[in-house]
Amino acid sequence: MDNQVIKIKKLHAILHRTFGEYDNNELLNYINELGGIAKTEIYYITYSSYLFSNNNIELANEILNEGLLKFSYSFSLHYNAIIIAFQLNDFKKLFEHLGYCYKYSPKESLNEVEKLQQEIVNVIEMNKLMPIDTLNRFLEYTLKIYKQGDSRTYPMNKFGESLIRKVLDKNTKHENMTNLYKTSMLTDIINQIRYYVKSERFMGREDYTFEFDFSGKTMIPLSLLTEGTFIEFIFNEEHFTSKNSTLEFNQYNYLNFDKGKLTIKSDKPIFIGRPIPIKDKEEKPYKLVLHIFIDGLSEAYLNDRVPQQYINNILSSFKNKYENKNCFAAADWTFPSNAGTVTATDFTKHGQYHSTLDHDFSIKQKSLIETIKENGYFTTLISGDWRGTPTQGYGKSYDRVVFKNSVGGFGASEIIEEVIDHLEAFKDKNNYVWITLPDLHDIPDELYFSPLSQMNLNFKDRLNSDLGVTSVRTKYNESKIKRYGNELKRIDLHIGVLFNYLKQRYNEEDMLIIVHSDHGQGYLTPDATNFLNDYRTKVPFFLLGGNVETKISTKLMSNLDIYPTILKLLNIPLDESNLNGALLEDFGGTNRKFAVTETYHPDQTYKIVFNYSDFKIYFETFVFVDNYGRVDFERYKINFEAMNDISEDEKMTYVNEVLNWIKDHRIYLQK
Repeated sequence: MDNQVIKIKKLHAILHRTFGEYDNNELLNYINELGGIAKTEIYYITYSSYLFSNNNIELANEILNEGLLKFSYSFSLHYNAIIIAFQLNDFKKLFEHLGYCYKYSPKESLNEVEKLQQEIVNVIEMNKLMPIDTLNRFLEYTLKIYKQGDSRTYPMNKFGESLIRKVLDKNTKHENMTNLYKTSMLTDIINQIRYYVKSERFMGREDYTFEFDFSGKTMIPLSLLTEGTFIEFIFNEEHFTSKNSTLEFNQYNYLNFDKGKLTIKSDKPIFIGRPIPIKDKEEKPYKLVLHIFIDGLSEAYLNDRVPQQYINNILSSFKNKYENKNCFAAADWTFPSNAGTVTATDFTKHGQYHSTLDHDFSIKQKSLIETIKENGYFTTLISGDWRGTPTQGYGKSYDRVVFKNSVGGFGASEIIEEVIDHLEAFKDKNNYVWITLPDLHDIPDELYFSPLSQMNLNFKDRLNSDLGVTSVRTKYNESKIKRYGNELKRIDLHIGVLFNYLKQRYNEEDMLIIVHSDHGQGYLTPDATNFLNDYRTKVPFFLLGGNVETKISTKLMSNLDIYPTILKLLNIPLDESNLNGALLEDFGGTNRKFAVTETYHPDQTYKIVFNYSDFKIYFETFVFVDNYGRVDFERYKINFEAMNDISEDEKMTYVNEVLNWIKDHRIYLQK
């Protein structure tokens, strides 16, 4: 790997020089040489510039788009994209990239961006390429892009605007709308109250007129978009109106119809969700697939204790239970880890890693839950995870979303109440439901919502505050460890209520229940020689119910392997060729040689651990990852941690294997 890094750096230095130093063929040779080793950010910058200078605008645009999928926060790629967009007369893209240039610009380049903007404005005005008011709107759009936040604020957008009753993705198959849910006093939200209200989201269509032909009992979710809207319903030639109705403005209204023809007309646009047949006729392998995601649950913590004392309902409620005790998260925190879970890809493919910059993974990678939806399951998300909002890519996966920010107290008890309500309402459907239980996350954040949590702590533990820089970087703390065990018991208590309901509603063979986590916790151990130790990286994985073979497995797995395995159990075909996850060995797949966990944060060193069956290899750079996601692999350290005796020659063989993997899979990030 070292030779490649030196070669890449040398080529980067050559290509940083001005174009005037080389003729076209010489420059292209250097570009191709670099691309043959690794398509780095500099490769895309230089190649797009070369193509532009040779008047190959269309190919330059293709190369830029490819580069921006890999380096979404690259100032120079966005800068080049401005020039290309101008040549293509794509002014919306031009001013969008201009906004990103301001957002991602180093301080020393701000004047350059301002100068470019002025030149563009002058050309537009001089050649009268658009009306002044249109130009001003584009400039306002640039400012909006520059000042945008991220999608953690859902159901507000990244520009700080309410999404309540705003129709998104219009005229696409993913057209959707969010309204408030279970509230009578509010009609909209502002930033100060967004934490404390629930919202509900459906896919559907905005229009004045709708026509349906129902073959059986069907529900349509209907939402007004404007108060005072008059609606006429013609059902099987009978006429009805909304004049004296109980239709609410600030919620979806569930309207149930028998078999027949329905026409709906309104004097103002309304939004109607996709019709939902009350009963699904097609039989699926399981009537219910329930995914329980417990944020921050560490398998290493459970291994140190008697698990039955903490998660007895998870362990004992179902006859059939597959448990993997050697599962590793692909990343050390929620944002990249859960995107990896639902796409079966790592951060290089799904793109979610930056803690403060926005990214929609569905632009790059399709969620495998979307595949489940396309195969006849009614998919639902009930969550308060602000790192898993519909606008971050998850929206395309779900027919229905119920969301309330976890910081507003949307914990296990209330979420499980929503699950039971949902399953009872849609009891005759083939249901897939993902729920997020955030309660363990409250511990490093030092939030106290539950009376039970507080009653199980000594007063001295409430007088011991030790808030970390982030929840991931919270240090060892005995008071937090005490609370961790109590919270886990409380979560399991509520899961027990849910499981009792499920066993009354379904036969065990008709259910498949998934329990997993996204990462462990660093504060659980005082002996953290390596940041990516088992307490932080090792997570539990359970499959309960159905025809799952009862087994406790120690086969190596990654959380990226979950969904290829789930799709296999659901008899849904899957092309694994572009995935980093694969079918588990216990279910007919091949054995995993190692599972990796990575820390890839701007302003921190890049770290990765290779978890083999009986040893670990830790790799860490000396230089921090920069804000564009670039890494300097020239200087690094390696730590070999073996559980059994292993010779020095064997160690070197495996170290070389690891370095070759980094060269093949990560070297393109080289600065």
